[in-house]
Amino acid sequence: MKKGLKKAAVLAMAAAMAAGLTACGGGETRATTAAKTEDAAKAETTAAAKTEEAKKEEAASTSDKAEVTFWHSMSGKNGDLLNSIVETYNTSQDKIKVVAEYQGNYYDAIAKAQTAISAGNSPDILQTGSGQVSILAKEEGILENLVPYMEKSGMKVSDFNPTFITGMSLDPTVADQLVAFPMGCSTPVLFCNMDLLEEAGAEVPVTWTDLSDISKKLIDEGKVEYGFTIPHDPWYFWMFVAQNDTKVFSEDGLKLACVDDGTGIDAMQKVQQMCKDKVMYFGPVTDSDSTCRGMFLEGKSAFYVSSIANLGNVDSNAKFQYSVQYVPKFKVNAVPSGGNTLTMLASAKNKDAAWDFLYWLYNDNAGVATFAAETGYLPCSTKISEMPVIKEKWAQNPNCEIAYNQLEYGNNDHMVMQPNNGDIANNVAAMMEACFYDYEDVTEQMNILKEEAEDILADLQ
Repeated sequence: MKKGLKKAAVLAMAAAMAAGLTACGGGETRATTAAKTEDAAKAETTAAAKTEEAKKEEAASTSDKAEVTFWHSMSGKNGDLLNSIVETYNTSQDKIKVVAEYQGNYYDAIAKAQTAISAGNSPDILQTGSGQVSILAKEEGILENLVPYMEKSGMKVSDFNPTFITGMSLDPTVADQLVAFPMGCSTPVLFCNMDLLEEAGAEVPVTWTDLSDISKKLIDEGKVEYGFTIPHDPWYFWMFVAQNDTKVFSEDGLKLACVDDGTGIDAMQKVQQMCKDKVMYFGPVTDSDSTCRGMFLEGKSAFYVSSIANLGNVDSNAKFQYSVQYVPKFKVNAVPSGGNTLTMLASAKNKDAAWDFLYWLYNDNAGVATFAAETGYLPCSTKISEMPVIKEKWAQNPNCEIAYNQLEYGNNDHMVMQPNNGDIANNVAAMMEACFYDYEDVTEQMNILKEEAEDILADLQ
């Protein structure tokens, strides 16, 4: 009995000691747990307060920034690239935020801009095709003259390649006006299958006669179906006529002088003959460029005439040695330019901020230079052509520099003499279809074009 009591006392003492140890720090009492819970709650409250404060600071910072609305027409990879360039600008400074918004193709974007201008909520900057600038420039007070901004920032109109700024003034006869900056710039080039040229024992063609001779030999040997492919596009009408050492329009821009003097008819007859000889394949109305490019890549033609913007696609998919060369000539070398431009609208709400973005685009390696290097478009100015990203691109692919050097023969006389040339594009296309698809009489078709075009141009005066 005593032993039992003694044992119970020892156990009770041990339990008491264990409880004491726990209270001294080996465990937590209710008071300790409560204290820690209270501390954690305070910490969470403090963290939440700091997070909320950071959000307010960020919101305040954003609200302090001038916002520039930039409407563009770049989709797919080009759209992703443009968004990346905008983000680079936004993070490079803390005063301006550019918001880039896709608006569909060039014509869609112009239509939306016209509606927005009427409603008083237009974008600050609008991207459009180089051939569509005249649509907005027709109406006074739509586009901002960029020359005053350039003068304040040390830029000059002469900084740009003259081919690319043709038709980008409110009045071509006035030197101190520029309402658009060229951005993605292109010209036609000649893509050559060098393996086939080697098999034919031929050099790169300089004239269309050279190309025809090479093509006929390859066709006769069964190595190709056509000499060269070229997309369905009025762009090439301007090119072929200019290569005949003549001008499409009269000095006042209202007459088709190339029909009156016969030089345009002669040029189209030469082109039609190439079609009849299967030297030239004139692409279909729809999916024209992809069809023509595909035929070249499949070896169905030895040459492919199209925009330099196709270089990336050809480079990625050609299973033969290729090169980019100057477009062959009739009498003289001549290539028109195309691509897209950037304009500032006269109704822009943040003009100074919009100009800051435009200036950065044309003076920073991460701007238009990067856009040109990544897309295959040509640099629009000497300064951009000398930027590191362009030099690196040219070192990797010399074909890019060959296309740039061809600008020596840039010719946009049709845009200078008649800024509204786009209004007769459908008529030009109809003439080309009749002559190159159906082999209709060229003289007759050119006179039909002349009558239709001159009526349209007269109505625009």
